[in-house]
Amino acid sequence: MKPCRFNRIEIQKGFSESVLWNTVVLLVSSGMLCAVSLNFAFGINSWIIYFGYFRHPLIFLLNWIPILFLQVLLFAVFNQHWIAFSLNSLLTLLPAIGNFFKLKFRNDPFTFSDISSIKAGLAVAGDYNLQLNTRIVVSVAAVLLIILFLFFTRARLNMIYRLLSVLAVLLSIWPLWHFIYSNDTLYNNLALKNRVPTTLDSRQSFIDTGFPYPFLHSIKTSIEAAPGGYSEQDIMSLLSDHPDQEIPAGRNVNILVIQLESFCDLEAIGISGISPDVYQPLRKLEKESLCGTMIANVIGGGTINTERSVLAGTTRMLEYQKPAWSYVRYLKSQGYYCAGSHPNVFSFYSRSTVMNHLGFDSFLFADYFSPITGGKWRCDSTYIPEVFRIFREQVQEDAPVFSFNITLQGHGPYHDDHYDTGDQYWSGSGVSDITKYIMNNYLSLISETQSVLLQEMETLRYVEEPVVVLLYGDHKPWLGDDVYSDLGIFFDLSTEDGLVDYLGTPYLLWANDAAKGVLSDTYSGSAPTISPGYLMNVLFKKLGWAGPSYMQCVNDILEHIPVIYKNGYYMEDGIYTRSLSPEGEALLFQFESLQYYIHYRPE
Repeated sequence: MKPCRFNRIEIQKGFSESVLWNTVVLLVSSGMLCAVSLNFAFGINSWIIYFGYFRHPLIFLLNWIPILFLQVLLFAVFNQHWIAFSLNSLLTLLPAIGNFFKLKFRNDPFTFSDISSIKAGLAVAGDYNLQLNTRIVVSVAAVLLIILFLFFTRARLNMIYRLLSVLAVLLSIWPLWHFIYSNDTLYNNLALKNRVPTTLDSRQSFIDTGFPYPFLHSIKTSIEAAPGGYSEQDIMSLLSDHPDQEIPAGRNVNILVIQLESFCDLEAIGISGISPDVYQPLRKLEKESLCGTMIANVIGGGTINTERSVLAGTTRMLEYQKPAWSYVRYLKSQGYYCAGSHPNVFSFYSRSTVMNHLGFDSFLFADYFSPITGGKWRCDSTYIPEVFRIFREQVQEDAPVFSFNITLQGHGPYHDDHYDTGDQYWSGSGVSDITKYIMNNYLSLISETQSVLLQEMETLRYVEEPVVVLLYGDHKPWLGDDVYSDLGIFFDLSTEDGLVDYLGTPYLLWANDAAKGVLSDTYSGSAPTISPGYLMNVLFKKLGWAGPSYMQCVNDILEHIPVIYKNGYYMEDGIYTRSLSPEGEALLFQFESLQYYIHYRPE
């Protein structure tokens, strides 16, 4: 009997160490983990999207492969399925859950470029309701059950097979990336298969293709590379044909820029029931300002995307690891003192370092403002008056001033279970209590901001020094799908109106009496609808400045393509389009080449 027992043990041991058994365990467990991770990929959108991941096997496969590969590598290291699966679960589910909450609160997915902002995101995570929900609890329970099962399998492989597995994975990475994961055509086609209606939008494309797959695909857009066909000599020749121009004598004015956090005009998108008092200050300013609409690249978050595009005149946010060219540097070359402020901590999104790289002489942060604001997030009632006080002092000095300031008050989340200051801001009916709370709380914030702004603008009206003020909203707030649908607002990004309603924020150029005299302009009327990177072009043109060579080249592009939205929407020669003409494509290529050269080949 002993030999029989020995043979049975040997058979069991051989089976547990077989390539077939371990392959099955790796495939099944990683596939189940993929299914669990996709549970978070669609955020708070319809479950139809989740089931679509399985209706289209290629979508599931492309999400599964990176999870499988990671588990194979971990198993090769630890030679224990339960350890490999446990570590794989952490590495897979933590970003997947982070993506879920980012979609929920900002309607924006977690992409590869967001890795550098994880620390900044965690710093504000406490302001959001990150409580566990049924989806998270069930998913974690499922993972724990799988770990328990794998713990008792005790399957192993010998070293040769483990090394061969690692080699197979490593050899597969490049062809998979080159031919599949970086392939835009495949990515867009798969996104369209899992979507109704079939409109192309990068945020929605990310959601419709899962999470691991689109996250890897986003590496392509996160790494700055020269445009295809880029010629440094051609760009240098183009810039030399448009040499920098000095600011005309007698036309120097002090410039105050205020970027308003999550500020927008909800009346402009057809929301009724808003108290007239909310936007009354804005209406007063609009009557004596040059007014236009800016189409932001972000919504609900991504303030740095807008501010850096404005300061550097780019189609999108670039990274600043070293000093680079910007409009700030041009103004400094013209004798301007360039300063700015933001009431948050200097390390948030590395603003202190970036503002230094952009060329600012000084930039104030929370360490200066906290004694004044009490360290509060919603602090415009104290922050904005201090910004104006500092600016009024600065313009008394000999050098003209460029002051760039970023508010914080309008940022979400907005309480959805109580009124912060009352329900007098919005009187809508037939909606949920959550919608009432969020609408009133958001409007209360921007109402206070406008009131303070209007009061402070009056302090500049009659000062002797010429002052021009640029105000704009950095992006729209994300109030939530449920709130907008409750209000009967549905953003159809396949139409011009839908895109403007979804992303449009107001911008205003206002001048005091001294500036109007110097510039011989009344500063009133309508300004073009533009992308953030064109704001300084509009400002300089209104000031009568030709500006730096880069701006002069970009001016020609602005005339034909005033809107370049990162998701592939354009305004060309007054027509909303998804496909540029050959001339438009050439101009877009020129713009991308210009910004690449000016950023990576600074003078």
